[in-house]
Amino acid sequence: MGNNLTRRNFLAGSAAAAALAGLAGCSTGGTATSTDNAANKKGNGYTETATDYGYTIVDNGDGKQLSYSPDSGLKLIEKDGYAFKDFEGTGELVPYEDWRLSAEERAEDLAGRLSIEQIAGLMCFSGHQSKVEDDSSVTDEQKQFLDGNVRAVLNAASAYPAFKQAAWANNMQAYVEASENKIPINFSSDPRNGRNCVDWPGNLALAATFDPEVAKRAGAGIAHDLRRMGISMFLGPQTDVASDPRWTRFSGTFGEDPALSRDTCKAFIDGMQSTTDDNGNDVGWGKDSVAAMVKHWPAEAPGEGGREGHKDGGKFAIYPGKNFEACMIPFVDGAFKLDGKTGTASSVMTSYTIAFDQDNEYGELVGSGFSKYKVTELLRDRFGFAGSACTDWAVLNDPGAGMATCWGLEDTSVWTPAKRASKSVSVGVDQMGGCNDPTLLVSAYNDMKEELGEDKANENFKNSAKRLLLSYFNTGIFEDPYIDVDATRSEVDKGDDATKEEALSDQVKGIVMLKNHGNVIKAGSESAKPKVYVPMRFSKSYRAAGFMGGWSETPSACELPLSDGTLKKYFDVVTDTLADTLTGPVNEKTGNATPTLDDLTRLTASDIADVDYVLVCAKAPSNADPRSSQDEDGNYVPLSLQYRPYTADSEYVRQTSIAGDPADGSKWAEHESAKGVEIENRSYYGRTSNITNEYQLDQILEAAALAKEAGKPCIVILDITQPMCVHEFESEVDAILVSMSGSTEAACRIVAGLDEPSGLLPMQMPKDMVDVEKQLEDISRDMECYTDVDGNTYDFAFGLNYSGQISDDRTKKYGVDPLTKLAD
Repeated sequence: MGNNLTRRNFLAGSAAAAALAGLAGCSTGGTATSTDNAANKKGNGYTETATDYGYTIVDNGDGKQLSYSPDSGLKLIEKDGYAFKDFEGTGELVPYEDWRLSAEERAEDLAGRLSIEQIAGLMCFSGHQSKVEDDSSVTDEQKQFLDGNVRAVLNAASAYPAFKQAAWANNMQAYVEASENKIPINFSSDPRNGRNCVDWPGNLALAATFDPEVAKRAGAGIAHDLRRMGISMFLGPQTDVASDPRWTRFSGTFGEDPALSRDTCKAFIDGMQSTTDDNGNDVGWGKDSVAAMVKHWPAEAPGEGGREGHKDGGKFAIYPGKNFEACMIPFVDGAFKLDGKTGTASSVMTSYTIAFDQDNEYGELVGSGFSKYKVTELLRDRFGFAGSACTDWAVLNDPGAGMATCWGLEDTSVWTPAKRASKSVSVGVDQMGGCNDPTLLVSAYNDMKEELGEDKANENFKNSAKRLLLSYFNTGIFEDPYIDVDATRSEVDKGDDATKEEALSDQVKGIVMLKNHGNVIKAGSESAKPKVYVPMRFSKSYRAAGFMGGWSETPSACELPLSDGTLKKYFDVVTDTLADTLTGPVNEKTGNATPTLDDLTRLTASDIADVDYVLVCAKAPSNADPRSSQDEDGNYVPLSLQYRPYTADSEYVRQTSIAGDPADGSKWAEHESAKGVEIENRSYYGRTSNITNEYQLDQILEAAALAKEAGKPCIVILDITQPMCVHEFESEVDAILVSMSGSTEAACRIVAGLDEPSGLLPMQMPKDMVDVEKQLEDISRDMECYTDVDGNTYDFAFGLNYSGQISDDRTKKYGVDPLTKLAD
């Protein structure tokens, strides 16, 4: 496959394609129980075909294909020789049932027919649905929120085979189709690269290709797999400019440069949202489209000290460089201005964080989902975004009630979940992420009716319904919500070899070679596998903060850093020996003993005398609490990008934080502004980092020393998710490759000489932690970068190939000063 990848190409040459041809060319149909289409012909031209999965396919010839469950009670309407679904049950075709009309016309019509209770259901986005029953049935919990009119469901069941997810989606759709409210379910997914689907590069790896066409191909490929699981909305891409190197969600972004992020984001969404014809032409929205919900508006990355908004410690975003506008560039000039025919991203998700400023320059001191400035004034009025807006998850919850992110509205004596929902809706947000309870939205409606009057409250709710329904009509799930489980098993679970190879090829494009001293990495051949020593990776036990809070112990472990099959695919491998009987403490979860260093026997210099090189696969430094950046006593500590302990005591460390809660224990919602209010000090000055895998550095240095003793080169593959400091080991090793939320297998291909590296850094690699402290949280590319022993500086857009530093059209286009202003 070339650059003109289409979703139809995924079917080419597959057994599924032949089966689908028997179902009138349908890619979402099912195995027919009868293929006598002439006998099934209805009216003037459409045909019905039953499937083995309990639903029926309606072939409308040159019209839209339908699918429905005969057991649901839904009937068809014939008009002008075509079939339409009778959602209303009247036998008369109304506008929203007519697939010949535009999505806008249909959404407008249906929004006007819904009750407030039904709209309230649309305005809820379910919590994570992570488990699929053995029989893929609908659970009692799911029936409860579906009966409450919830129709946006988060499929977080990526651990299950795709065919099971497809079967569950069918059962869920049949359940709502049999109810009074027959609006189909809009299933969504967070990014799930490689988890029971094709392993396309992650966002940061896509950015490292500096090639938007690769991102477009990945968007199309991801959409292909998601649609075959019944998923029609993607909670992404993460469109934030990663302006602070310490931010733990850096890997989900397209890097730290606004222009590169803009172009990569735009191309990715075009690939995801646009259906293409057999010739690769963009036909706009269609049955292969997945609606993108870009996040996190208007910016999430500038958390003070690199902290992150899921936790109280990271709830403040700051703008010491006054660079607020630049952080919106990938949204406004990218996601909202697509080159493809869908025109704009379908939806946005608001950020958790409070944009902090003493003078309220960025609006009220509340999270973005409650902010009139960010949603009403910016998103809707200034930038004219007409799609739906959804909060990030759990912003309605009270503090202490599991996950809760109601920043700015934490005071439970004033704010209830219903009041928070009312606040969010009042500023123009349409949907509440992680909310299964529509009564909260009914309460929001009643508040709005009391404050604004019934007519205005109705108008606001109808407008939200219309915006939300657009993605349902655009993706065609009103017509054809059911999935061919056999096709899913064949196309996704088994997969197409050509597609997998193309995804791996694109993974390779996202690998960056930082160092290649003496050209130790060079062209090779598949017929001659290099012999390599791969040290086993030993991880000491450590304590770390959980995602939902609390601290827990992770036991020690020792294993090959890559699967044995992957390594042997490219190398003749020798490695260390782990004792059969381990002597460490028992793992309480497994009941098995854990390893100690005494259980590990490393190879010696004489043992590796005949290898071609030593290959170390290393994980980047990992902070014990990367979101709040606190210790177990609640003290703020620095987030570090190096392995060894780092004490934040230089002149560049803030001794007084810019942001914090009021020192008197009040909440910001009680104050008109922060001006003159004494705030708590969240500084980490004088404290030391808490890195859980410092021993990784020891293993790199020990392997490098062993390689020198044996007279062999040492190559390091760094698996990183954000910038890191390499000064601790760079001079001791011969070559460094970085894999950024991509594939370490792709890096192995480069080490083996099967592919020449071409990736470029979509970020800067800092000289040291003092330089990290100098940079400002909201400014891109403002660090002094590390220069290695060969004289190469690891700056944005740096990368090596066999000939040396890469200089091409990509570096000329993006290797300029970063943008700071939106386009006119």
